[in-house]
Amino acid sequence: MAVFIKRLTKTDIEKRLAIPTKSLEHFPGFNGRQGAYLKVKDRSHRLWRFRCSVRKTSYPKPVFSSGWLQFTHHYNLRIGDKITLRKQLKRDVSNGVQYKIEVQRKINLFGKDVWAHVL
Repeated sequence: MAVFIKRLTKTDIEKRLAIPTKSLEHFPGFNGRQGAYLKVKDRSHRLWRFRCSVRKTSYPKPVFSSGWLQFTHHYNLRIGDKITLRKQLKRDVSNGVQYKIEVQRKINLFGKDVWAHVL
C-alpha cells in the first residue's frame, strides 16, 4: 500500500523531505516525542533509517531529516524525480523493516516520456 507518492523539490533534495500531512496516520506513534526512526528498504534491499519528525507548532507537518540526505546523495536524486513510500504487508516485515521506497525518473525513450526506476 502506497503511503505517499511525491515529486521531489529542491528543498527535498538539499535539506529534508517534506511529507504529505495526510500520510502521518501511516507512521508509528511518536509516544509524546516529536520524532521516530523508520526502517526503510530500497529496491536493492539496502536498509535506510530515516528520522520522521513533526513540528512543535499546532500544524504537524512531517519531514524525513536524518538519513534522508545520505539517501539522496547515494542515488544522485534530482528535482522532479518521483518517490513512492510503501508500507510493508505484515507477512513481508523482517528485521523491523516497515516500509519500502522506490525512486523513479522521467526519461525520454523513443520520443515518449516514461518513468524509469532509479537504483
